[in-house]
Amino acid sequence: MSLSKTSALRVKRSALSVGCLMFIFTGCVAHPEKPLTTPAPALDMAVVPLSTNALEEITRPLPKEWWTAFDDTELNRLIARAREQNRNLAQAAARIEAAQATARLVGADAALQVSGSGNVSRSRISENTVSSPLIPLYQTRLGIGFQFVYEADLWGRIRALREAAKKQVELSVADRATAEIALCAEVAKAHLNRLAVLREQRVVERQLLAYAETEKIQTIRTDAGFSTDLDASRTRVEVATREGELAVLREREQALRLALDILCGDAAGANTFTNQPSQEQRVPLIPRTLSLALLEQRPDVAAKRLRWEAAFQRVCAAQAARYPALTLSGKIGTESERLSDLLDWKSRLWSVVAGLSAPLLDGGRLKAAKDVEQAGLKEAAAGYEVAVLTAYREVADALNTLRGIEERQTATERARTASLRTRELAKERYEKGFVTYLEVIESERSVLTAERTLVQLIASRQTAIIDLIRALGIP
Repeated sequence: MSLSKTSALRVKRSALSVGCLMFIFTGCVAHPEKPLTTPAPALDMAVVPLSTNALEEITRPLPKEWWTAFDDTELNRLIARAREQNRNLAQAAARIEAAQATARLVGADAALQVSGSGNVSRSRISENTVSSPLIPLYQTRLGIGFQFVYEADLWGRIRALREAAKKQVELSVADRATAEIALCAEVAKAHLNRLAVLREQRVVERQLLAYAETEKIQTIRTDAGFSTDLDASRTRVEVATREGELAVLREREQALRLALDILCGDAAGANTFTNQPSQEQRVPLIPRTLSLALLEQRPDVAAKRLRWEAAFQRVCAAQAARYPALTLSGKIGTESERLSDLLDWKSRLWSVVAGLSAPLLDGGRLKAAKDVEQAGLKEAAAGYEVAVLTAYREVADALNTLRGIEERQTATERARTASLRTRELAKERYEKGFVTYLEVIESERSVLTAERTLVQLIASRQTAIIDLIRALGIP
């Protein structure tokens, strides 16, 4: 038998021996169980219609850039600035980059690992250990080569880890979207509340101007003997009270300015607000029926689901870690004693190793690791259910608040109309001497209260609409 045939036979026998060993080894451990299936959370209890025909309206109630529905250029500018400069959004964007890098790291585990090396060694052996004088005492070794390692993903462990990492990236994106929705809502609420405070200031300032005119008239009436100092004193009391209220409103407006500065990523007091509130407070129209399917677009609900799916993939990876792992490794290169022979064909060397390993006795470590991931999966599933239930409740609360504000606004408008009429009658009767000035003051208070309440209610209605937008996860 020739030398080449003998070498080939030896290679075949070695391969057969390795194959038999792998077959026996894998037979000593349990084969993987049936692949896990993602359990569906028990969400039947979460199906609470928001109205009788809640599933009829499928389209968005407002455009994606919902703040444009308020028709306020200053609000558009503030939200654009906040989306660009807010520090919380910057942190969320950095977390996305970190998750993407982590996903690349996990993906690298499934790829072929190749590394290069070069070595030079010079050694001397002991003369007392040399059995032949022909053996040189000094030896030199030069070598260059490449090493490779590859793990065959037999049971999908690496694939599951890669899927979990991808879900983590999507989760980071959803978290940033949640933060952006919350940011836009906070900016809009702070801005609209600031405008409402400015409108209240206007109402109080008009009242102070009216009191100033009243004081002039009372001075004339007192000099003519038609009025007393008591009426003038009562007017001064009302003026001082309104001035105190005006100071409180100015303090609130300044606090909202500073809050907007921080939300926009600027130092407190950096922004200049040039626009003045218009006479009309714009309130976007919301359909009477809303689709519950809109809640599926909520980034925080999507994040909870992604966290659940990532936990499921980690359970699969923990299960696969209990089964045999096949690793292929090898080396290819050259080695010689002289630099001139380093690239000679006879200096070549190579090796290929297939290794199969499986846990036999580990003290229950792998099982405990799987139980930890299984508990995490249950926790994530429960968290997803809580997120869905919370989304339903927040939408229902926002709609309920809107209905309540609309009813209160209608009643307050009737009260304002009646108080205006009462004020006219009180002034007319006071001028004719039928009632005291106290009746006029009481009617003035009623008008002031009604007008300020209307401003506050419309601002509350705007805020409730923003809360509804946030609850629906728009955009």
